[in-house]
Amino acid sequence: MTGGGSPTPLTGGGTISVPSSAVRRGGPTQTAPPLPSVIKVNGYGEFSGLLHNSPHSVSFEGELYPTALHLFEACKFLPHRPDLADCIRQCESVEEVISISAELADFIRRDWGKVMLSTMDEVLYLKFRQHRDLRRLLSSTYPAKLVYVESRDLFWGDGAGAGMNELGKLLMHVCERLRNERGM
Repeated sequence: MTGGGSPTPLTGGGTISVPSSAVRRGGPTQTAPPLPSVIKVNGYGEFSGLLHNSPHSVSFEGELYPTALHLFEACKFLPHRPDLADCIRQCESVEEVISISAELADFIRRDWGKVMLSTMDEVLYLKFRQHRDLRRLLSSTYPAKLVYVESRDLFWGDGAGAGMNELGKLLMHVCERLRNERGM
């Protein structure tokens, strides 16, 4: 071992090497401030990148989607209407995605209600697998409860306290999934 470090036991077994220069002797150790038990996520602030509409592209089946929202909305038309899915993929803004997707509602796959949550889960998973910085950000929230603060959204958001917070739940699920992959 270099640097005069000593092995430090970890709670899950194994050890981590801590340089002796980083060990404080004879005094209280400094720890990071405790993580809040609830983290509110919205389009502003340090956790805004966690949202499905953040400006982070997602690659899926050889195509690049400007945001996870683009991919999620395109999935409403896959595999039966790839032309409509491609139209969604090429939208320049999330507002345009939402508008065009609503106009195409008659063509949404029939099983969408059954696969919608699992599709968003997979889309978010792809996003965090493809963006290391976002994966670290999401991991930093563990084990806090994530709440998508959107007062007008009763399904994906908190709906001003009356919502289902499905996006927050999926973000926590993806965080757990990624942690399990890393064996943490």
